Amino acid sequence: MTAMDRREFSWLLLHANALPMLAMQQMMDEIRDSMAHAPPPADDGLTEEQREEQSRIAMNELADRIEADPELAALTVFNFAAPAMSDEEIDRLERQSREEDAAAKQAMAELDELPDGPLDIGSFLARAYAKPLPAARVDAAFARADVPSLLAAIAQLPGDLPPLTAPMDGAGMARWLAFFRTEDPQCEALVFAVSRLDEGD
Repeated sequence: MTAMDRREFSWLLLHANALPMLAMQQMMDEIRDSMAHAPPPADDGLTEEQREEQSRIAMNELADRIEADPELAALTVFNFAAPAMSDEEIDRLERQSREEDAAAKQAMAELDELPDGPLDIGSFLARAYAKPLPAARVDAAFARADVPSLLAAIAQLPGDLPPLTAPMDGAGMARWLAFFRTEDPQCEALVFAVSRLDEGD
């Protein structure tokens, strides 16, 4: 791939946003399944008061170990003095905080739209493709994109996977999801670089 137009970038943007969301949903499914099949806790014969006493003793022993280890003790020291900041810096931080809150709410809203039950990647893609990303959102991200760098990053990924710059079926996305969850550094770098373009960073 030697070039990328706006339409191809819009598919990349959609898929880069979808992969972390799908990974989160898949991990949640795995945790629920693991909990559902976990054996019941063994009865240790202790009363609630005895368990609380054991917890208190364990916490005290941990505190003693931290206090005795200079490196661990240093981690517990926190300087609560606020650094001096200009009005511009304060305004920037407040604006950044509002933007991060809005992004978090949007992410949670998108997760809430996922149906209950096991993850169905094909159905997820069908819903995502039926509701294209807003044109202004794509335009803004595309304007910020370093397309040659994105193309170079894409070229480092396995060539046997379907292109992220075009629509794919559920089986293709499942393969990308499995690869993304291996925490391959090049795949993660591309996905998060594209996501940051969407956020305006």
